[in-house]
Amino acid sequence: MAQIISRAPNKHLVRIFLQRDSRGKRRYINRTITGTKKDAERWARENEFKRDLKREQNPETWLTAHTLAVNTFLDRWLATWKNCTRENTHWWYSELIRRYVRPELGELPLNQLRSRHLEELYNELRARGLSGRTIRHVHARLRTALNWAVDSEFITKSPANSVKAPRIEKKEMLFLSPDAARLFLAATERNSWGLMLRFELATGLRPEELIGLQWEALDLAQPKRGSAHIKRVIIHFSQKGGGWKWDEPKSRKGVRTVYFPARLVSELRKHRIRQNELRLKAGSSYEDNGLVFATAVGTPIHRRFIIKYHFKPTLQRAGLDMGIRLYDLRHSYVTLSLLSGVPVKVVSEQAGHASVAFTLDTYAHVLPDEREGASDKLERLLTSGTRQ
Repeated sequence: MAQIISRAPNKHLVRIFLQRDSRGKRRYINRTITGTKKDAERWARENEFKRDLKREQNPETWLTAHTLAVNTFLDRWLATWKNCTRENTHWWYSELIRRYVRPELGELPLNQLRSRHLEELYNELRARGLSGRTIRHVHARLRTALNWAVDSEFITKSPANSVKAPRIEKKEMLFLSPDAARLFLAATERNSWGLMLRFELATGLRPEELIGLQWEALDLAQPKRGSAHIKRVIIHFSQKGGGWKWDEPKSRKGVRTVYFPARLVSELRKHRIRQNELRLKAGSSYEDNGLVFATAVGTPIHRRFIIKYHFKPTLQRAGLDMGIRLYDLRHSYVTLSLLSGVPVKVVSEQAGHASVAFTLDTYAHVLPDEREGASDKLERLLTSGTRQ
């Protein structure tokens, strides 16, 4: 029989006994009902019925939903979700949970987790200096996990669904201006990995696409331009022990053909000759993965190595902002292409964006000049045939 404790004329604590756990401790559902005592009694009857029904339907696990700690639940969710995500993505989910969720909420029983706990967590993370983007990632992972908890009947309602996602502060996008791009390209001439950096600026590939580019994907036979069919990427594991693996591109649109200028065709042919010489010199120690850009023994080059020893030194030689990231070469490619008058649809397809709308929204900073001149172009079109 449920216990009802009246704390005020319109506040009543309802305690429904569940069962003794493995240590003999009594477990309860505790809920404060706002209303009359009859409202509290009605809620107690309904939930005692649900308790008895679940006990009959699933006698082995019905208690779990009421005794499960958030930490244990998250372990189960991550184990289940491992088959639904890429290995690196799963590692990142685990890290977000380990760093930001477990210390604050891990010991709390899952069925006692409320929206206010999440709001307090996000406020605490904000006070620690975390960006809105990182907190939003934490919220997204918790929302997914707690929706799974509802589907698995651990809880009846997800507290994350009534919490507003933290706002993201929109940072100004960094990219190379035409003058800065010329300085950057000149500085790559004095770098042994300069071709890789020039190729990135000319194609806008994602870093994992660039690192995983293979010779068999290149067409260097055309006189006016070259092309590369992007169909595989290389993922370096972030977790301890490292390693790498082949994977599919980020999305369906990631499988595409990109084009690059003739000057790079000539450079790539020379690069292949030098690479073959290194392979012969290395002999049996060479691991032939067919990579265009590889280490001296044929293994994939790591992004951190390129950034630390080649990309950042190139920025420094060019006298450019050291805050520019390797990924900003991709932003620079899109921005410079749009500034050059390349149609947005073509740029979007070359970059492998999800849609033209995404390109327009993300690179709106390029378009004001074009909009300002649009009225003049329209006026010239409409009046060109009327003036004598």
